[in-house]
Amino acid sequence: MKDYVVLDLENPNFRQNSVSAIGLIVVRENERVDSIYSLINPEDDFEERIIRLTGITPSMVTNSPTLPEFWPKIESLLLDNIVVGHNITYDLRVISKSLKRYSMPVPDFDYCCTLTLSRRNLNLNSYKLENVARSIGVSYKPHNAIEDARASYEVFEYINSRREIPLETVKHYHYTEKLNSKCDARLANNINNLYGIIQVLKYKECLSDGHIALLSGWLEDNHKYNGYVVFNDISRKLKLIITESSLSGVNRYELSKCVHFISDSSAYKKKTLKIQVLQGIIKAVTCDDAVSMEELLYLNQWLEKNSTLQGDYVYDRIQLLTKQALEDNILLDQQQKQLAQKYKEILKPTKYHKGEIQLKDKTYTLTGNFKHITRDQLRKKLAKQHLTEKTSVSTKVDYLIIGTIPSPGWKYGNTGTKIIKAQEIQEKGGKIGLIKEEDLLKQLGYKI
Repeated sequence: MKDYVVLDLENPNFRQNSVSAIGLIVVRENERVDSIYSLINPEDDFEERIIRLTGITPSMVTNSPTLPEFWPKIESLLLDNIVVGHNITYDLRVISKSLKRYSMPVPDFDYCCTLTLSRRNLNLNSYKLENVARSIGVSYKPHNAIEDARASYEVFEYINSRREIPLETVKHYHYTEKLNSKCDARLANNINNLYGIIQVLKYKECLSDGHIALLSGWLEDNHKYNGYVVFNDISRKLKLIITESSLSGVNRYELSKCVHFISDSSAYKKKTLKIQVLQGIIKAVTCDDAVSMEELLYLNQWLEKNSTLQGDYVYDRIQLLTKQALEDNILLDQQQKQLAQKYKEILKPTKYHKGEIQLKDKTYTLTGNFKHITRDQLRKKLAKQHLTEKTSVSTKVDYLIIGTIPSPGWKYGNTGTKIIKAQEIQEKGGKIGLIKEEDLLKQLGYKI
C-alpha cells in the first residue's frame, strides 16, 4: 500500500460529536507529500480534562473555521483515499457524528488501522500510539492532531517496510448510531422534556402558535443529534405535526411510538428523570402565556400520581401553586396569565447578582461548564483577588459563579443542585450572590 492519507482529530469533550483540531498527512509512493493542520471551532463546550490533554482552549478556536467551513478542504482526500490512523474508527466515528450534528451528508470511508496492525506485527506490552512509536524510535508530542498523524504514518511505514501491508487489511466504515437511555445525558433530558410536552398536547385537536413555536424550538435546540436514529424518528414526526398544526389520531399514535419516557440513565437519578418530564409539562401549559383549567387539572393529576417527588424543590413549588390555583375551582383570564408567569419563574428562577462584584477576601463555588475560560485559569485569577474556593454551597459562601454552558448533569436544563441550594439560602435571607461567567470576566478585565 503506497498511496493513502493519515488522519487524526482532537475533541473538545467526551461526547464524540465535535472536533477541535484536524491533522492530515497525504502520502504518495510511501512518501509524505503534504500535511494539513487546522484548529476547528467546535461550537461546543470544552471539558477541562480534554484541555489538559490537548492544550486547546476555547479562546484558541474562536476565529478558527467550523467543521462545515473546513470540510470541503479535506473531503475529497478522505473519500478518494484509504484513511490510515491509530484506532482510526474512533476518528471516523467522530467525523461522522460531527457531520450529522450539522445535518451534513455522512460518507462511507475505506480505512486501515495502525492499532490493529501493531497488535498483529509487534510484540509489545501496550499498543497505545505513544508506546508503539517509542518502540520503533519515533518521538513526538501526543494529543496534537498533526503530531499524532505523523506518528501513525511512521508506524504504518515501519510495519509496511518489514512486511508489505496487503490490501485485504483495508476495511469499510459505514456510520450508524443508535441512542439508548445511557447514551447522552442531554438528549435523555431533552427527550423527557418532549415527553412531558406531548402529554399535554396529545389531547388538543388543534395546536396554537405557542405550541408550534415550542415544538419548533425543541427541534432547533436538538438538531446536533441528527446522528441518532431515535432523534431522526422524532424529527420526522414533529416536522409533520408542525406543518399540519395538528396532532391528529395518526400523528399522535406515530409520535407516541418514538417519544418514550427515559426512565433509566447513568447521568440522572430516577426522580430527576421525572422532574425533566414535569419541566416539559410546564413548558407546554405555559407556552401561550396562560394556563387553562383543563391544563391545570391535568397538571394536578400528574403531580398526584408522582407524589414520590415530594421534597424536590421544583416539584414542591409547582404543587403549591397548583393547589392554590384550584382552591376556587375557577380561573379568570388574568389569573391564567399570572399562573403561567409564576410557573415560568420556577423553571427559570436564577436571579443573578447585579452591579459591581466585591471580590477581595470573599468565598466562592463554581458550577456549570465555562465557555470563555477553563476552571483552572479562573481559579488562578480569583486567587490573585484573594478569593477562597469552597467545594459546596452553604451560608458561608459569598458567590456561586455559574458557567455559561449548562452541565449535562443539571436537573432542569439551566439549573443544577448548587443553584437550587443557593436560591434556598437566598429565600431564607442569606446573602449568597449568583454571578454569570461573563459578568465576572468583564470585571476582571478578561476579553470575551
